Amino acid sequence: MSHQKLTLEEREALRQQTLVKHYTANILTHWFNVAMWLLLLPTGLAILLGKAYPFVPEAWNELVRSTFGGLAPLIKWHAIWGQVWLFVLFFNVFVGFRKYFIPFAATRMFMDRDDWRWLMIRPLQMFGLMKDKELPPQDAYNGGQKLYSYLVVVGTLAIGVTGMIMTYSELIPTPLQWLIQWSMPIHFLSVGLVFAGVIIHVYMGAIMPEERQAFFSMFSGKVNGLYAYLHHRKWYERKMAEKAAWEDHYRRQLDREQPAEAEEEPQWLPGAATTGDD
Repeated sequence: MSHQKLTLEEREALRQQTLVKHYTANILTHWFNVAMWLLLLPTGLAILLGKAYPFVPEAWNELVRSTFGGLAPLIKWHAIWGQVWLFVLFFNVFVGFRKYFIPFAATRMFMDRDDWRWLMIRPLQMFGLMKDKELPPQDAYNGGQKLYSYLVVVGTLAIGVTGMIMTYSELIPTPLQWLIQWSMPIHFLSVGLVFAGVIIHVYMGAIMPEERQAFFSMFSGKVNGLYAYLHHRKWYERKMAEKAAWEDHYRRQLDREQPAEAEEEPQWLPGAATTGDD
């Protein structure tokens, strides 16, 4: 089947297929991240931004601070939620490092030549350019998603380290006080970069009609074959190859078991000899 010349019959056949793209652990981790960002971003802005950094209306800062009973309780709850967020993330990584994280990173984060070519073409297509240029085939995650995953990993580490330094600043010895001074701008910059990626991520996954299945797959874990074929061809073809290999293995097993079953069949067929008392 050609990417550009799928017939209606082929499209309908692909649409009837269902593939599992995300497992329960991935979905829960994703929405846990969403929930924590919804808590940490507004409270963090109310802590860091004031008259010296007028990026957020002062009324918002006053509203959040008054909701928590002042700046000190707000900082306390922000630090608690931040540490819960870090603990869950790092617990998932370390507990499943060999079984889940390494295979995930190797198969879904590694950038290849097609990913870089996708990054050169896709942004231009979003602005109406190179519409006739066919995108290179992508894996389970496209080049943009893979690049964003690196930003998330590095950004999360920076946010976590600087956040812990600021939370436990009283434990930092005097010669290392400069770490505290640098932690706030690095923390703020890291959050800003990751959140900028979040905006693009949400737009690509939840708003663009052609990518809408990516959004719903974060609830069901599943996509149909047509979406997988058009947007994640490499992953689709690998899953189909795995399915064919499994079916071939299962068929061979049945072939090996059938002779033994065939010898027993005459025992219950009409007219066959019986043994034992009737």
